[in-house]
Amino acid sequence: MFSKDKYIIFLNRLFRGFLFNFILWYLSLLFYAYLTAENQIFKVYLNFLKIDDIYYIIMVLSTILALMYSLVDWIFSRRFWRLFPRQLITLIKSILNFASAFILILAAARLPITTFTKENFTNVLEVLPEMDQNFIRFLVYFYVSGFLIVFFREVLKRIGRKNARIWLLGLLNKPMEQERIFMFIDMTQSTSIAEKLGHRKFSHLIQDVFNDLSIVDNYKGQIYNYVGDGAIITWTPRDGIRNYNVLKAYFAFTKLIENRGRYYKRKYGLIPKFKAGAHIGKVMVLLIGQIKRDISYNGDTINTTARIESVCNEYKSKFLISGELYSSFPETKAFRFKHLGNISLKGKSRGVDIYNVSKSAVTKKKKANKKKK
Repeated sequence: MFSKDKYIIFLNRLFRGFLFNFILWYLSLLFYAYLTAENQIFKVYLNFLKIDDIYYIIMVLSTILALMYSLVDWIFSRRFWRLFPRQLITLIKSILNFASAFILILAAARLPITTFTKENFTNVLEVLPEMDQNFIRFLVYFYVSGFLIVFFREVLKRIGRKNARIWLLGLLNKPMEQERIFMFIDMTQSTSIAEKLGHRKFSHLIQDVFNDLSIVDNYKGQIYNYVGDGAIITWTPRDGIRNYNVLKAYFAFTKLIENRGRYYKRKYGLIPKFKAGAHIGKVMVLLIGQIKRDISYNGDTINTTARIESVCNEYKSKFLISGELYSSFPETKAFRFKHLGNISLKGKSRGVDIYNVSKSAVTKKKKANKKKK
């Protein structure tokens, strides 16, 4: 079942992928033209519109390449490809990406479909450019650029878009203090579920769940880390408090899992449930490691968040937040907050005010009325 949030996730991912590919391909082709002063390849072999403006030609080419690369990414993001070995998928993607250069050349030649016959095969070869040194150099540059663009995109996925700027500028080489909101979200009864499904099927369940967890991106959340069957999500105070994004992210995720309940029930025989804890406070953010570099958040705030999430079962609650985070939100009728008291958490010398969060009955009635209409 495809909900509104799933459409938003899909469209955001598609748009960002296209924009990323377009910018990098435009810069890459522009750099090639500047580096080699070889404009004939663009004007003769890759000129769709038969014009002389090299910058406009490169813009058209970048648009087409961005569409092609985005389409390949989308195709290979489907669950169907889980059935194939990773090496085979990488090989097929590489072939498709490399073939895009020849597809562009044939398309620029404006060859009709009827040309591609056994009798006219020699005519097709005549249209292709002469494989001289300049053209081979362009193909090599094209493939290396494509590889680097894909590689750079995967690096950005690893560190997160919002961390890319400070990472590239080297601002995290020295630890910095930041105020952040953290949410620990964890699957309930995961041990018994893993025992029931087996490690292979449980791994597929985790993969599906984390794919759906990308919904937090709609609410300005950034997935900091995956921990077993759970995840750590973080916000800046401004992004998290605005529009109650922290709270909305949790309930939107659990609602999405419920909406896709038929899929989970059919494939795994159950609908996974989740509990979460959230807290706000100061942390130190820095780059760690030499062989493997990673961005790390350190401080009591993260430990406290983990402890808050760990007492969800004890208080029969699905979503708990700290008093500090509760006091950061303006008054609202969309959520109900129940003060559970000043609770002693493991490893903490002082108690922490804890609030249970749930959707208000008013909000539920409004949604029910909308569905009836």
